[in-house]
Amino acid sequence: MHFLANKKVVIISMITTLIMAYIVMFVFDPMVDGKDGLGVIALQLAFEKSKGIQIISSWDTEAFNKGIILDYLYALSYMIFFASLVSWLEKKRDILPSFFPYIALFAGAFDWIENSLELWFLDDVEAFSSTLFFIHSIFATLKWLSLPLIVWRIIILFRLKDVNA
Repeated sequence: MHFLANKKVVIISMITTLIMAYIVMFVFDPMVDGKDGLGVIALQLAFEKSKGIQIISSWDTEAFNKGIILDYLYALSYMIFFASLVSWLEKKRDILPSFFPYIALFAGAFDWIENSLELWFLDDVEAFSSTLFFIHSIFATLKWLSLPLIVWRIIILFRLKDVNA
């Protein structure tokens, strides 16, 4: 991940991530569920198809289908940001590269898989497999579990002394 261990990549990806987070969390998600946007997270972690159907019953599914590209871009931006920040901090602290940048990349990939399964689910709710819906929630859970691990690593790295100081 040496190519990501670059301050410019960290800064650009951080700005992009902040912009995308705002758009997805405060514009797109509330537009989809017609409320505060938390229904999108509820769908991710529903695990049961019947619960998923209940959650999306009041959704603007057309808005979801048209705007989901924003969530794919958000996942791309945060995976690059977290991977580059960890890589850059490890390089700056003169620490051997770890597997944590890969966890960031996996978190984004899990998000993409989750989004793709949601699109498939919304395309034909009745025909969508209950097993696939459960798997969809597993990918969402893996994403949500990956992110605190990355944040933990970043906190640890920030607490270490900079060898170049």
